[in-house]
Amino acid sequence: MGFKNGHFKYGGRKKGDPNKFTNEFRDLLRAFLQKEILDLPNTFNAINSPERRLELILKLLPFVVPKAQEISLEMLSDNKLDYLVNTLKYESEREN
Repeated sequence: MGFKNGHFKYGGRKKGDPNKFTNEFRDLLRAFLQKEILDLPNTFNAINSPERRLELILKLLPFVVPKAQEISLEMLSDNKLDYLVNTLKYESEREN
């Protein structure tokens, strides 16, 4: 037998109150990560394997450089498509 719709809530956290454990954990994790980020150059330099260093770079790269997205001509509006065509024509004429 469950609660009826619209029943009054007794005990527990009030709606919108943050979970105390979650906040403490997030603060602890944030402090740990800040320390590790500051120490990242030393950690990186301590890696002897070129493969492991490259692996680390590739894992960190998406946080700095946005991932390239494929664009098809169907995705472009008529104005953008016209601009692209005109730009290509201009560049082609300039080369000749």
